[in-house]
This record gives sequence, C-alpha cells and structure tokens, in this order.
Amino acid sequence: MTAERRLNSAHLSGSSPEDTQSSSDSDPARGLNRRGVLLGGLGTLGIAGAAALLSACGGDDEGSTDTKPGSDVGSQLAAMFPRDVAYLAAGVPARLIYTIIDSEGVPALELPEMATFTVKQDGTQIGDEVVAKSRSENMPRPYLAFEFTFPAKGVYDVYAKVDGKTLNSPVIVVDPSEVKIPQVGSPLPAAPTATTTNTLDVDPICTQVPACPFHEHNLADVVGTGKPIVLLLATPAYCQTTACGPILETLMEEAKSLPPEVIVIHSEVYKNPTAVDDINDATLAPLPLAYKMSFEPSLFVADAAGTLVARGDIALDAGEMREMLTLAR
Repeated sequence: MTAERRLNSAHLSGSSPEDTQSSSDSDPARGLNRRGVLLGGLGTLGIAGAAALLSACGGDDEGSTDTKPGSDVGSQLAAMFPRDVAYLAAGVPARLIYTIIDSEGVPALELPEMATFTVKQDGTQIGDEVVAKSRSENMPRPYLAFEFTFPAKGVYDVYAKVDGKTLNSPVIVVDPSEVKIPQVGSPLPAAPTATTTNTLDVDPICTQVPACPFHEHNLADVVGTGKPIVLLLATPAYCQTTACGPILETLMEEAKSLPPEVIVIHSEVYKNPTAVDDINDATLAPLPLAYKMSFEPSLFVADAAGTLVARGDIALDAGEMREMLTLAR
C-alpha cells in the first residue's frame, strides 16, 4: 500500500479538525480527496449531513432535478475550506469560503447577495465586520468568500448574518510554521511541473480535452525570472464535485485578458491516473508533493517579485478569479 493511498484513506474518517489539525515535516503530502475535504470542512455536522452535501455537489449536473433540496437558505454555516489539516495561519491573510446548508446537509441553490461576517474569540469581537459577496459566476452553486487575518493561534468563532439569521462555525488557527502549503505573502516556491517537452513521467500532463495551453513552462524554471506567474493545480477529468469542475475552463477564458508577460501554468494532480483502477491508488504529480497539498483545486497568483499575492482554494468563480488575476503584475 502506497503512502499516497494511506493518506487518501485518512481523509475518509470524517475526523474533526481538533483531532488532525497539526502535521509534521516527516509526513508526506496527503492524497487529494474532496470527500475528505468536505467531511472535514463540515466539522460537527456528522457523516450523514456531509454525505447529503456531497451527493448534492458531486458528479455532473446532467438531468438534475434538484429543485426542492437547497432551494431555501438553511440554518447551518458550513466551511468549504479544509478543516482536517493545518490550514489557517496566524498573522497571514486567509480566504474563508462558506456555504449555507439545510438540516439534511444540502447546500443552498441560492444565497443572499451579501452576508455580514464577524469573528469572535471567547465572546470578544476580533477586527471589523466583513461583508462577503455571494459568488456563482460559471458555477452551479453559490458560495460566500471573504478575507480575514487572524491575529494569533487559537480557536475562533465565525458568525454570519444571513437573511436575519445569525449562523456560526468555529475554526482553528495555528502557528504559521505548522501550515505546510504556500502562504499568501511568502515567495512562491519553485517546484517541477510537467511540460509538453518534459512530462516528468506525468501521463497525461493535462486531462482537459482538448488539452489546455498551459504546459509550456516548468514552474521550477520560471520562478525568480521577474515575471508574474499564475499557477493552477487541478485535474478536470477526475474532479468529483461541481464546485471544482469549471476552474480550468474558467482560467482558459480569463487568461486571454492577461498581459503577455504573465506566465500561466497548469499542473495535474495525479502522475499516473490511467494506470490504476482506483484513483486513490494513483501517485501524486510533482507539484502537489512539493507543495504538500492535501486538497485541490487551488489557484496561485504571484507578482513579478515572486511573492504569492493570492490563493484561491476549492471553489473559485469567474468573478473572483478575475479579481485575483489583476494582481499578477
């Protein structure tokens, strides 16, 4: 049994963030599994509620008759970012993404245009209220996203005012040294990515059909060259939720408006997906291993100085992507 397989299996436990928030340098990157991400993100909702959310979000939407479930704003605030790994770092700008689910765990098909978020610790408000926009351009289901910098490690309560209701969800913030994935404000790490001339044994180098045009540059060769970089980690053919499915297609469209000096790179998640019967048995590609990624998709935007200025994880609509891409300069 490979390390990647064992790590994939760990995501299926539905363990709470309190149990598995920390990671060690000796652990290899965990396998990427959206079921685990959502189970972890739902925290105390439990397996049954998580399963309902997964069935509502998973697979394709062809022939969907999902008109009643999720049609009303529900009563629970559900984090869409990973909660089963060290993810939120103290003192580092964080992008928090949420959805609202009903009592059966089904996410809302529609959300109010705006929601007001407040962060508290031990009942004391931390920072100012933040107004989050509902995002759904090029996506079948909406989400709420806002940025917040937690001042110190610890447990915080995130409150959302939605349609006159106040909903809350706790989060754990850790020391930056415990978060292994590249953080906003830090240099974008150099790491190998497959290209058309050097596949690094990644096959296929792009599961988009036809293949996307973002495999001309090896990230390891272009970091530090003084050019802005847009990097997408995603696997279109093996995406398991409608939240992640359109992201490469969206980038292909939005990248047309980027200045010519911006380098755009797409990396697949798996090295050998067609060689295995179960995708959880596939070996990870070089980039997610180097970045210690335990989830995907993820969009990284670095400026000309090589600093990571934006990162969009899990769900990213066209409008929010456009805003991030303007920082590639």
